[in-house]
Amino acid sequence: MSEPGQGIVEINRNRAFYSMLIMVPLGGAATDIYIPSLPAMESYFQADRFAVQSTLLIFMAGYGVGQIIAGPLTDSLGRRIPILLSTILFVITCIGIALAPPLWMVIALRGAQGLLVACSAVGARAIVADCYEGSERIKVANWMTIAWATGPILSPALGGYLQIWFGWTASFWFLAGWGVIVVFVAAVFLPETRVHSLRQPFGIAFAVYRTMVIDKVYLPTALGMACLISVMYGFEVLAPFYIQNDLKHSPVFYGHLQLILGCLWLGGNFFNRIISTQVKVIRIITAAAGISLLVSIVMLLLDLSGIFSVAALVVPAGIIYFLMAMIWPNGYHKCLERFQHAGGSANALVSGLFIIVSAVFTAVASLLESPTAWPMWVLYIFVTAATLFFFLGFLRKEFDYIVK
Repeated sequence: MSEPGQGIVEINRNRAFYSMLIMVPLGGAATDIYIPSLPAMESYFQADRFAVQSTLLIFMAGYGVGQIIAGPLTDSLGRRIPILLSTILFVITCIGIALAPPLWMVIALRGAQGLLVACSAVGARAIVADCYEGSERIKVANWMTIAWATGPILSPALGGYLQIWFGWTASFWFLAGWGVIVVFVAAVFLPETRVHSLRQPFGIAFAVYRTMVIDKVYLPTALGMACLISVMYGFEVLAPFYIQNDLKHSPVFYGHLQLILGCLWLGGNFFNRIISTQVKVIRIITAAAGISLLVSIVMLLLDLSGIFSVAALVVPAGIIYFLMAMIWPNGYHKCLERFQHAGGSANALVSGLFIIVSAVFTAVASLLESPTAWPMWVLYIFVTAATLFFFLGFLRKEFDYIVK
C-alpha cells in the first residue's frame, strides 16, 4: 500500500472505515436536529427570531473556526485522541443545553459545541485521506459524503417528533446519547490511522494553511464549495419560520420536508457517481450550478409576484439541493488530492471555510425578515452565481475529466 495507507493493515482499515461512518454524521445531526424546534424556542425564551437563529449561526461559526484549528491538531496528534476527548466534552455541553439554561447560555454552549464537534468531524473525515488513494479514495469519499448527509437527512424529521413529544430540550438529550456512542467507538474500535512519520508539531502543521490559501486550485475549489453548501444552511435557518410561523404547519411537517430535501441531496451524490464515469466533470458542474441559478431567479420573481406556499419553497429548493449535491464530491476529492500528506488540514480548511462563509451569508439573509421567502431566493441567486464563478472562472481545466 502506498503512502496514505502505510502502516494500516487491512483489518484496521476496515475498522477505521466503519468507525468513520458512525462518527461523521454527528456534526450534521448537531447542526440540524433541533431546527424544527426553533419557533418553539422563540416562544419559550420570548426572544426575537434572529436571537433564536443565532443559536445555529454561532454554532456554525464555532464549527467553521474549530475545523481550521482541528486540521493541524489532528495532523499533529493523530486522529483518535482528539476525537475521543472532544466528543466527551461535546456530550457535557449537550447535557448543559438540555437543562434549559437562559438563552445567552444556550448560545454560548452552542458555540462551544461547534468547536468541539469540529474536532471529531475533522479527525473522522481525515481517515479517508489516511487510508485510501486514487480511484479508491473517490469511492470512499462518496461514502463519507453519504454518511455525513444522513445527519441533515434524518435528524430534522426525528427532531420534529422529539419537539412534539418532549419539547425542544429532547434533541440535545438525543445528541448526548449519540455522543456517548461515538466515545465508545473511538475508545474501543477506532485504530490510529495517522502514520507517525507524517506527524509534525502543531505550528508546522498549521503553517501548511499558507500553502493552501495561495494554491491556485485548492482555494477556488474551497470557496466554490462554500457557496454551494450555503443553499442547505440558508434553507435550514430561514425555512422553519416560513413553514411553521408564516404558513402554520407543525414541526413534524417541517421535519418531513427536510427529510425529503435530505434524500434529494443524497440522490444527487449517488447520481454524480453514475454520470461522472460518462460525462466530463466540468459539464456536470456547469449544468448543475447554471440550472440552480436559473431556478433561483425564477422563484424570486414568483415570490415577489405573490406566490408563497410550501410547494413554492420545497420543490425548487429540492431541485437545487439535488443539483448542488452533484458538485460536492468532485470538489471535496480535488481538495484532498492537492494535499495528500496533510489530510486533516486539507479537509479542515475546506470544511471550515464552507461553514464560515455559509454562516455569514445566512446571517445576512436572516436580518432581512419578510412574510415571504424572497430573502432566501436572493441568497440562492448569490451563492449559485458565485459557485459558477469559482468553478468555471478558475477551475475549468482542473475538472475537465471523466472519473474512471
